[in-house]
Amino acid sequence: MSYTALYRKYRPSKFESVVGQDTIVSILKNSIINKHISHAYLFTGPRGTGKTSIAKILAHAVNCENFNGDICSECSTCNALITNESDIIEIDAASNNGVEEIRTLRDNVKLLPSVCKYKVYIIDEVHMLSTGAFNALLKTLEEPPAHVIFILATTEPNKIPVTILSRCQRFDFNRIDLDSLVSRLNFILKEEDRTLPENIVSFIAKVSDGGLRDAINLLDQTLSLSLDNILISDVEALSGKISTDLVFEIFELLKNSNYVELLKIISDFDSKGRSYADLVNNMLIIIRDYSINSNVKGYFDSDYSHKLLSLSLNIKDLVGISKILNELLNELKNSNNQRLIFEIYMMDLISVINNNFSNEVICSQSNCEEEVINRSDTIVSQEINKIDETNNNKSDTERLSTESQIVEDSSTIEDSSDIKEETVISDKKDDNSIDFLELKRIRINNVFAGANKDILNKILKDYDRINDYISNKTYNIIAALLIDGKVVVASDKYLLFSFNDESYISLFDANYKHIEVFMNEIYDIPFKVVAITSLEWEKHRQEFILNKKNNISYVLIPENDVKLEVGESSNELENSAMNIFGEDTISVR
Repeated sequence: MSYTALYRKYRPSKFESVVGQDTIVSILKNSIINKHISHAYLFTGPRGTGKTSIAKILAHAVNCENFNGDICSECSTCNALITNESDIIEIDAASNNGVEEIRTLRDNVKLLPSVCKYKVYIIDEVHMLSTGAFNALLKTLEEPPAHVIFILATTEPNKIPVTILSRCQRFDFNRIDLDSLVSRLNFILKEEDRTLPENIVSFIAKVSDGGLRDAINLLDQTLSLSLDNILISDVEALSGKISTDLVFEIFELLKNSNYVELLKIISDFDSKGRSYADLVNNMLIIIRDYSINSNVKGYFDSDYSHKLLSLSLNIKDLVGISKILNELLNELKNSNNQRLIFEIYMMDLISVINNNFSNEVICSQSNCEEEVINRSDTIVSQEINKIDETNNNKSDTERLSTESQIVEDSSTIEDSSDIKEETVISDKKDDNSIDFLELKRIRINNVFAGANKDILNKILKDYDRINDYISNKTYNIIAALLIDGKVVVASDKYLLFSFNDESYISLFDANYKHIEVFMNEIYDIPFKVVAITSLEWEKHRQEFILNKKNNISYVLIPENDVKLEVGESSNELENSAMNIFGEDTISVR
């Protein structure tokens, strides 16, 4: 005899074996006993909660000759239905949703039942019917023959016309509670003479989200594992659910700004083909639970409450974190490269969470150095603006000399800046970070110095070629990044990119050398690249227009004095690029 799946083997055949829908069962039994049987029922609710099973039981019950609270299974009608269910017609509306099928049904309802008192039509997934099919069904529902009963089942009642809804008795099936699921699973295990640890049974019930069919299916799969000791991680792999431990680990890495390790986890997650949307939803659940745990003591069990407390998030900013995650969910729906979008938003979350902690803890070394860098960049910009105001009175040689002096002065700002006493800074200076800011400033200046509209038009004309590399194993990530930006200024040696989101700039800066390799692949020209936000671009554009109007020219500044050590000792973002593209793909020049 062939194997029968457990969900089919233990499908309820009587009202007494129905799990978790006591109110609905009670109403239906009383209506049959009191002979108050409706001509049309609508069963709605989540999948796997018993809609179709109860529809079949109801179809048998209304025809049972000795019904006294449940099907007797002994009368002539019950015995006849075991071998002949011609008077109980099941229709799958998903594959029979046309007008012609419903017209055929409308003609057949006029025929009397062959065995039973009632001819029962069970239409599953009724929301899939077309508008024309609903219209064809409407008249029959309004004035049905006395011997016909319709039972409509759906998971999406909102898609059913109001005219149909108003002609049915509606029953909303609820998700089955955890205790009922566990009890049913233990019953099946006992009947099958099998055992599982209680924590495994509870986990199966929990991840089934109130659906008994899903729970039994997962139990069936778990029992097929040839393992002596089945672990929760094994069941997680079978169910496809995201591990709670994984979500906690991601939050811990975000809190510690450990983007390199985070990229490794994302890479492993991506290789398993898991859903990023599910992962983000689980992150939102953790944020929701953290909020509840912080305000309602004893709501969760002690172990889970302790894990939530270990996150140490700033409760005041949970709404902001939730907004970012919700934005990410919307972006994932429309993205062809979900991994890239997820990674970029994780960078944004790192920034937000770090800002959350800045008012609560002493500044760490990396945060303090970032503060110094930002202040350095601000002072450099202020000095350049002062130069611009007096530039008309200076020769080109004088301007170049002054700007070079500003570059030199900016490298010593860290030693002279006024830092609060409680701020702790390492004695080691992050020269590479300062130098990179100088490099960006020089490149922005140089691209304006050689700005050429004809070159820009040629670049923009062929820019769509980047789309051809979306499926390229070597350049797909870079291509997906650059598609979201645009070249706004071009010269014979430099390209200036603009992005709307600041997080794209971080990813661009971390991998600018590899982007230069890609640009050479596209245009066969060794361009040097630099990127700014759209707000920064607007500011530079206005300055450029004003300088042109005042006949102030930009002077090329050599990059030779800026020494960057990029490679194994490069910063964390550079290492993150290695995780994204792989060592075999990237060749640092």
